[in-house]
Amino acid sequence: MPTGIEQRIPSLSDEELESLHANAVRLAQSGTPVQREQAEELLPLLGVALEERREAHAASKARARAALKRAAPPAPTADAKETTNEPD
Repeated sequence: MPTGIEQRIPSLSDEELESLHANAVRLAQSGTPVQREQAEELLPLLGVALEERREAHAASKARARAALKRAAPPAPTADAKETTNEPD
């Protein structure tokens, strides 16, 4: 049984997904009637997949920033600088 492109979307890399989306947009505008129809059917699925990936990447970046923030030592304050043990 052949696998339709819509079934392969989840396994595509981000780059492949972006490329497929760009090609579908191009074909929807300037392809043959059959290509236009196929592209128009595929574009909503690609749009959803792209949005899900963008949201997942944004959430991943937010978690990474939060982890770095928790792991970073606190920045010295002005009071801490004044209380060093340096001779006057």
